[in-house]
Amino acid sequence: MTFRAKPVVKRAQKPSWESRDRRNFYLNLGFAIVVAAAVLILLVAVALSYYNDHLVSVGSVGGQAITKDELRDRVLVEGWRLDEADRRIDTQKALGHLTQAQADSQSQVVGQQREQLVLIALERIIDTRIQAGLATTEGVAVTDADIDARLIEEATTPETRHVWLIEVAPVVDPDKSEPTAAQIAAARTKIDTALRDLQGGKAWEEVAMTVSTDASTAPQAGDLGWLGTTDGQGEQAFVDAVFAAELNTPTPVIEGEDGTFRIGRVTEIAPESVNEAYQDSIVNDGVDFAKYRGVVRGDVVRKKLEDKVVADAIKPGPQREVNEIYLRQQTVDLPPEAVKVRHILYSPKDDPGGAQDGTIPATDPSWAQAKTDAFAAHVKLQADPSQFDAIARAESDEESALGPGGSGGKLDGYVSTDSSYVESFSTPILAANTTDSQILPPIQTEFGWHIVQVLNHAPDLAAIKAQVDGGADFATLARDFSEGSEASRGGDIGWVARGQLDEVLGAAIFATEKGKTSEVVTVADDGQYLFQVIKEEERTPEGLQLDEIRARAFSAWYDPKKAAVDVTRDEAIDT
Repeated sequence: MTFRAKPVVKRAQKPSWESRDRRNFYLNLGFAIVVAAAVLILLVAVALSYYNDHLVSVGSVGGQAITKDELRDRVLVEGWRLDEADRRIDTQKALGHLTQAQADSQSQVVGQQREQLVLIALERIIDTRIQAGLATTEGVAVTDADIDARLIEEATTPETRHVWLIEVAPVVDPDKSEPTAAQIAAARTKIDTALRDLQGGKAWEEVAMTVSTDASTAPQAGDLGWLGTTDGQGEQAFVDAVFAAELNTPTPVIEGEDGTFRIGRVTEIAPESVNEAYQDSIVNDGVDFAKYRGVVRGDVVRKKLEDKVVADAIKPGPQREVNEIYLRQQTVDLPPEAVKVRHILYSPKDDPGGAQDGTIPATDPSWAQAKTDAFAAHVKLQADPSQFDAIARAESDEESALGPGGSGGKLDGYVSTDSSYVESFSTPILAANTTDSQILPPIQTEFGWHIVQVLNHAPDLAAIKAQVDGGADFATLARDFSEGSEASRGGDIGWVARGQLDEVLGAAIFATEKGKTSEVVTVADDGQYLFQVIKEEERTPEGLQLDEIRARAFSAWYDPKKAAVDVTRDEAIDT
């Protein structure tokens, strides 16, 4: 048997160059894929960064986003406006038109706005969008000429005048809320005499310091400082008179709506001026002027809407004559023993400070006289408690109780074991087991002798309403219990027009039948109100009432409309 060798077939081998190319191809392909992926990741990162820096939403109005870029642009505009306000304050102070205190006060306001700049800018974007929609509905249009005019207005510093004042207010009896005809006539005679003296050559300073009843300005010869026509200082009739006056020439006598008679004088005039470089200043400070004009367009829209709303609000319409009882909201829970009181103070020599600090010793006969006066008043009040308010306003040695603008002896807080009243005053009151309306025997403290009447143990306007509904006199209850500024006038707040007061209060007044009292109205963070509607007439708003309506009309119209729009705000804005 022969063994044969098996033939070996020799396979053809690929060239070495082909193997290397394939390997290089795959390496290059892998590298390209890695590079492409890296580039893609980088592009995504750049896109995300751009989106986060520019396009991410910081809020929305009606489902339409507000981008970070839009907010950043508005912040630049509003920030520039605050810078401009600071520059104007510095200029007015340098010219002597603002005192240091006035400049500091205005700068503080600007500083507070700067601290909230981003939030303010966002809210103004929201308002601009909403008001643009309302403008379409209301038929309000804005032209380029309107924007140009508004820019000129922004660039203009209005005329101001250095104004001086002499005023004479009629004397009012401490137990009365209004001056008598004779007292008004006496005040008129006094101011007319002052004007004749000035016209006859008597020095302004002498007349102002001896005649004027304005305690804040009379010692400075009536110097009011620099005023503008829109500063909101003083009654408009007086402002109009001084801006029509010649230099160093007294105005005619102006009778204000508050019953006070006034004479004005102007010693310096700073005329209106326009900053011709206003637009250049905006651009040079890095603000896009086209975007600034866009913001101004929104300002003009708001002003036109406001003018339209106010014009409708001040038309003749139904008004109601109203009395009010107001109890302010307590900021803390009252302890069970707390009691609200009013008092009449009889101090030795009518000097509670001297009594308290020992200047008037206890052995001084004036202490005995104060005690005698207190006990005599107590007897009178026991016979007729309704006199308490009048006696307090006429006789109390507590200055804040006196006159028509005083408290009538009502304490701001409640007497309790935690209250800050001196123990010699609070202890006898809390120990007396008192009832509402009770008049306590005279109490001696380091200030003198007090007659105290308990008003209530807890604020309960519903109980007061029940008394009125049962036939009690509203005006008397207002004088006794109301904590409003009109308490001394029996709660008389005068004529009320729609839109003049807070919406909730106005609605309650106009929902109440004439001759009746409203339900008790509670206003959060304020207090409780009870209204008595005397009568209704068709009247035209005027004077202070007109000012109140103008101040409130737009917000009363706009706020509910804004609240009805779906608005979102980023709580953690980062521009």
